[in-house]
Amino acid sequence: MSLFKIQCWLFILLTGTTLTSHTWIPQYEQNGSELLTSHWQYKVLGNSQVDLTSTGFTLFSNNATTITSIYQNIPEVTPGTILLLSADVKCNDVIAGEKPWNQARLLLLQADEKKERWDLSTVIVSLTGTHDWKNYQGIFTVSPATQSIRIIAQLSQATGSLQVNNIKLYSIRETRMFTMTRNITLSAWGVFFLLLTGSWLFNNKHSIFMRLLLVCAFISIIAGTTFPGDTKNQVSDEVKTHFHTQSESLKATILWDLSKIWHFCSFLLLGLIIALMMTQEPLSRVIFIVFSLGAGTELAQLYIEGRTPLVADFFIDAIGGIIGIILINIFYIRHNSDKPSY
Repeated sequence: MSLFKIQCWLFILLTGTTLTSHTWIPQYEQNGSELLTSHWQYKVLGNSQVDLTSTGFTLFSNNATTITSIYQNIPEVTPGTILLLSADVKCNDVIAGEKPWNQARLLLLQADEKKERWDLSTVIVSLTGTHDWKNYQGIFTVSPATQSIRIIAQLSQATGSLQVNNIKLYSIRETRMFTMTRNITLSAWGVFFLLLTGSWLFNNKHSIFMRLLLVCAFISIIAGTTFPGDTKNQVSDEVKTHFHTQSESLKATILWDLSKIWHFCSFLLLGLIIALMMTQEPLSRVIFIVFSLGAGTELAQLYIEGRTPLVADFFIDAIGGIIGIILINIFYIRHNSDKPSY
């Protein structure tokens, strides 16, 4: 069996096992008792109203200039603890305010010694309009500096009603089966990626410079894939801050997620290099390498903390790689056509 056929079968096998294992193997199990009590506090102004029931609470507001909220402070939780907050939520005729956060929201807010940490992931659900009952869940890791946690449901300068039932908060931990499956799956994808590019990386027919470029493109793609969600966001925010302080005109030109630009450029470079190194190979094989690497890096994110695979991201990667392949093929065709014929 040829190497190309082995790569195809491995890709199909890994895709199937990754999706199946992630669907059927539970990631978390409860690791503590319920942290919420019936002792809720609330803040209302004017005609706003908060009604407590045996199963939850309802918020009403007809004033778009005030915040109607109900909250509960949680006793000190050990840093590093993973918390699961879940609730059944329904809203009716919610009209949003001017700001993006002026909606019907349920959130978990961490605070350190100095301030509330709005930069951390906080929102379970944010709704406008009318939505029937649906269960929402959010998973949060308590940061090292966190000293207090507050669970909040609010109509933040928005009108309408918000109903919350069966709200629960408890600590969780990863199941052993999930941890083992994650390690095996990520290792398997790593071996597959090396198999895709390794045959060209260790081929002495290609120059050291070309192989070095291939390594750079490969490392760039893998690094962008394996960054945990918080790390990825922090790096992206720091880069944006640097750009914003350098130039206001540059600030206005950054319209897209920097991580997506990174991946597009990385796959563009990969497409250029692979196409240049495989000029004697069928075009279908070159495209397979780009597509399988793009799909594989997205699927691997199922097992990376804080990351979510997106079909749109796969297409961004694929388009970058295809453009690189097209550019090399155009150059190759023109180069050959410019040669004198005898």
